[in-house]
Amino acid sequence: MLDLDVKKTVGTSAGMFALWRISRFAEVTDPEAWEDEVAEEESLTEAITEGALVPVNIGGDGAYQFTVRGVSALGSLSEREASFRLVSSQPYLLVSDGLVGLGGLEAVGEYTGADRLRLPVESGRYAVQIHLIDWKAEPGALGADGRPAANALPDFVIEICRESPKENSEYRRNVVTFTRQ
Repeated sequence: MLDLDVKKTVGTSAGMFALWRISRFAEVTDPEAWEDEVAEEESLTEAITEGALVPVNIGGDGAYQFTVRGVSALGSLSEREASFRLVSSQPYLLVSDGLVGLGGLEAVGEYTGADRLRLPVESGRYAVQIHLIDWKAEPGALGADGRPAANALPDFVIEICRESPKENSEYRRNVVTFTRQ
């Protein structure tokens, strides 16, 4: 199991977050390269298919709380997280070479200098599942000032699980993270 358990607030003004292999986008150093490699849906789909990028796409800007956790099996939410889970993605593929980023889509590449979280993820192939949590539904989640309480659940839990050699999983390749039901 991957030794990873990080909690962080991350913002975007690009309408989408992502978890990505930093080296894959190292040559994105100007606006044209960013548009070609990151902003175009066809390029994003290609990066998703090869396991270089996992989208966290809810179609809106803002700042959200993330928990990124290494797990032995996907679907390992705590009882509390599971109680307030709205929806979970199908698994995505992530291929790491040792370092991945988490941030708004504008942080992908070396062009904008936007804030991103750098996460050490051992080289290898991983299955990634994103869970959207309705943290506000939990009693006591909001403080008297209307802000999240210190022990409030995150908006998203991202689980990362090492891919099993015998797995022959069909990974999600869609830029839209969650299937509407």
